[in-house]
Amino acid sequence: MTAQQYSLDDQRQSPKPTKSQGRSLQNSTTEATEGRPLSRQLLQTLLPITLLPLVVASGLAILVTRQSEQEAALLLLKEESVLASEAANVFVEDNFRIIEGVLINPTILDAVRQADQDVEEKGLADQPIESLEKQFGALKLLKPNQVLNKYMADVVLVEGLGEIFITERHGLNVAYSNPTSDFVQWDEAWWQGAKESIRYVEPVEFDESSNSVGLPIAKTIHPADNPEEFLGVMKALFPLSTLNERLEVYLTTAISGSQKVQVMDTRTLLAFSTITADSSVTVDKETLDATIVDGGEPVAQFAQALYGQLGRTGEDVEIIKQELAPQLQGNLVELERIETSADQEILIALLKVGGREYSIATVPNAPWVAIASVDIAEINSAGRNLLLIFATTTAVLGVTVAVLLQVFARQLSAPLQTLTATSQKASSGDLDTRAMLAGTRETKILGQSFNNLLDQLQSLINQQKQLADEQREEREALENDITQLMEEVGDAADGDLSVRAKLSSNDVGIVADLINAIVENLREIAVNVKESTGDVSQSLLANEQQIRTLAEQAIEEVNSLQTAVKAVEEMDQSIQTVADNANEASTLTNDTYVTAQTGSLSMEETAGSILDLRSTVGETAKKIKRLGESAQKIAQAVSLIDEIALKTNLLAVNASVEASRAGELGQGFTAVAEQVGSLAEQSAGATKTIAQIVAEIQTETQEVVEAIETGTAQVVDSSQRVKATQQQLEQVLAKSEKINQLMQDISASTINQTMVSKAVTELMQKATQTSEQQSQSSTQVAQAIQETAQVAQKLQASVEQFKVEG
Repeated sequence: MTAQQYSLDDQRQSPKPTKSQGRSLQNSTTEATEGRPLSRQLLQTLLPITLLPLVVASGLAILVTRQSEQEAALLLLKEESVLASEAANVFVEDNFRIIEGVLINPTILDAVRQADQDVEEKGLADQPIESLEKQFGALKLLKPNQVLNKYMADVVLVEGLGEIFITERHGLNVAYSNPTSDFVQWDEAWWQGAKESIRYVEPVEFDESSNSVGLPIAKTIHPADNPEEFLGVMKALFPLSTLNERLEVYLTTAISGSQKVQVMDTRTLLAFSTITADSSVTVDKETLDATIVDGGEPVAQFAQALYGQLGRTGEDVEIIKQELAPQLQGNLVELERIETSADQEILIALLKVGGREYSIATVPNAPWVAIASVDIAEINSAGRNLLLIFATTTAVLGVTVAVLLQVFARQLSAPLQTLTATSQKASSGDLDTRAMLAGTRETKILGQSFNNLLDQLQSLINQQKQLADEQREEREALENDITQLMEEVGDAADGDLSVRAKLSSNDVGIVADLINAIVENLREIAVNVKESTGDVSQSLLANEQQIRTLAEQAIEEVNSLQTAVKAVEEMDQSIQTVADNANEASTLTNDTYVTAQTGSLSMEETAGSILDLRSTVGETAKKIKRLGESAQKIAQAVSLIDEIALKTNLLAVNASVEASRAGELGQGFTAVAEQVGSLAEQSAGATKTIAQIVAEIQTETQEVVEAIETGTAQVVDSSQRVKATQQQLEQVLAKSEKINQLMQDISASTINQTMVSKAVTELMQKATQTSEQQSQSSTQVAQAIQETAQVAQKLQASVEQFKVEG
C-alpha cells in the first residue's frame, strides 16, 4: 500500500456530520424562533388580571347604582302620590274647618231653630217640592234675613269661596251668600249624604248661581253641646284653583320630566286637577265632564276598586293585592298600606299600564285618589348620567392600566429581546458578539452567563482546532514514515534482501522491525539455499529421497504460511470491525454531548422564565393590595356619607318639631321636613348597601392576594427544582464530554491498528507467494529427478538474484 492510498483511506474513515444532524439543528432553530414575544405574553397575562377586578367592581357599582336610582325614582313616584293625597286631604279638612268656624256663630243656630219652628207650624214639610218652589221661588228663602245673608256674603269674600248657604232640618233654605238655583234641597244627593254621614264631599261641579267650577262640601248643623241633634245642613262651594295651588306647593320640588300628578273622583272616574312639571290644569265648564285620567279606563277603574278596599284594616294587604291583581292582568307591582299621623288609612298601589308607571294613593276623608305617573323609559334611564361617569372612569382607568402595562412589558422584555438577538447572531456563527448587560439583576446575570458561555465555546473551538491541527500533523508524519518505510524496503521485492528499514519509536517502527525480521529470515533462507545449491547438485543423485523429503517439507511450510495469512486476514477484519464500531460509538457520544448541551441551555432559559414569572406575580400581588386599600378608602367615604345622612335625618326631625310648634302655618313645612327625613333614611340605606359591597370587594381582594402568594411560593419551589435539574444536567454534560474524548482516542488508535494489520497482511501474502514458488520448485525436483541437475543449476541461478550482502 502506498502513502497516497493510506491518506485516502484515512479521509474516508474520518467522521462527517450526517443529514439527520443538520435537519435536527435546523428544526431546533425553527422551534426556538416560534411562539409569542415575551412583551405580548406579559401584556396578555397581566392585563386581564389587572383589569378584571376593576371591571367587576365598576360593574357591581353600576348595577347597584342603577338599581338604587330606579328604586329611588319609584319611591319618589310613590311619595308624589302620597303628597298629593295629603294635599287634597288637607284641602278638604281646611274647608270643613271653615264651615265649622262659620257654624260657631250663634246667630246661625238661632235662625235655623226659628226656621224649623216656622216649617212645623206651616206644615211646609208635607207640601210637594213643586208647590214650595212656586211659593218661595222669588227669594229662595223661607223668609228674608238680610243680616245673616250679609254675614254669608262676607264669609265668601273673606275665605274666597264660590258660595255658601244653610238649610233647616227639612232641607229648605234659611240663608245664603247669593241666591241658589233651588229652594228645596232635601231631594239633593249632597243633602241626604250630609244628613247620613255628617260630612259629605260632593263631586266637582259647575255652579250656575256662582258661575264657577268648585268643590261642594256639606256638613250637618248641630249644637256644640249636643252633636246628636240635627238642625240642618250647610253647603259651601270651594274653588278648585285653591287645591291646585296647594298641590303645586307640595309637588314643585319633586315633579319633573314626564311626571304627572292627578286627583280623580272615584264616583265619576274623572280627573279634576292635573299637575305637570310645566303647568297645572284645572277643569272648567267645558272640560268638567271630559277630563279622563291619564291611563284611561283601566287605571280609573282600578283606582275606584282600590278606594273600595278602604276599611279592611284588619286584613293582610297581600290578600287585597291578590283580589285586585286580576283586574290589571298581572300589571299590579306593589300594594302598600300606611297610616297618617291622624290614624287615617292610605292604600298605595304601584302598577304598569301603557308604558307608564303609576302610583295611586287614596285620599282620607274624601272619595278621591291621587295618581302620580311617569314614563317607564324615564325610570329605566334613572342614573344614566352616573352610569356614564362610571363607564367613562372605567374606560379611562382601563386604558391607563393598559398603557402602563405595555410600557412595563416593553421595559421588562427589552433586555431579553437584545439577548435573543445576540444569541441568534452567535448561532449564525459570529462568536465574537457579546450581550449588553442591561435591565434587571436577573437579566444582567443571564447576559453575563451567556457571555461566559460564548467565551467557553470559543475556547473549546480553539482547542478543537488545535487538536485537529495536531492530528493532521500526526497523520502527515505517519504518511511520511510509511513512505520512507516503503522506500527503504521496496528493493526487497526485487530480491535485495540486504535492505533494512530504519527503526523509530512510533507505530511505524514496530512495522519496520517486523519487516526487518521477515527480510532477515528471507535473507538467511536465500543464503542457505545459495550455499546448498552446490551440495544439492553434487549429491542430487545420491540424495533423491532427501530431496523429495525437502519438497514435502516445503509444501508443509507453504500450507503453514497460508494458514498464517488467513489468521492475519481474520485479525485484520476483526480490527476493521472494531474500528467501525469505535467510529460509530464516537459519533453517538458526540450526539449525546450536543443533546446534553442543548438541554442545559433550555433548562437555563426555563429557569430565567420562572424567575421572571416570580417577579411578575409579586408585582401583581402589590397592585391587588393597593386595590384593597382603595376599597378601604371608599368604605371610609361611605361612612362619612352615612354620618351626613344621619345628621340630615336629625335636622329633618328638628325641622318637623319646629313646624309643629308653628301650628297651622307650619304644616306645609312639616311635609317638606318629613320628605327630607325620608330621603335621609334612603341615603343611609344606600350607604349601607355600598359599604356592604365594598366589604365584599375587600374580602375577594384578600382572597386574590392569598392565591397570588400561594402561586409565588409554588414558583419559588419550581425555580429551586429547575436549578437542581440544571446542576445534574451540567454533570451529565461534563461526563458526556469526557466519554466523547475517550471514544475519539479509541477510534484513532483502532484506525492505526487497522493500517498496521493491513501492512502485515500484505507482507505475509508476499511471503506466502514466495513459499509457494519454492514449494513448486521442490515438487518439480521431486517429480523429475532426472532433470535435477538442470533444476539445481536453475535454482542456483535463481538464488544468485538475491543480494544478501550489503
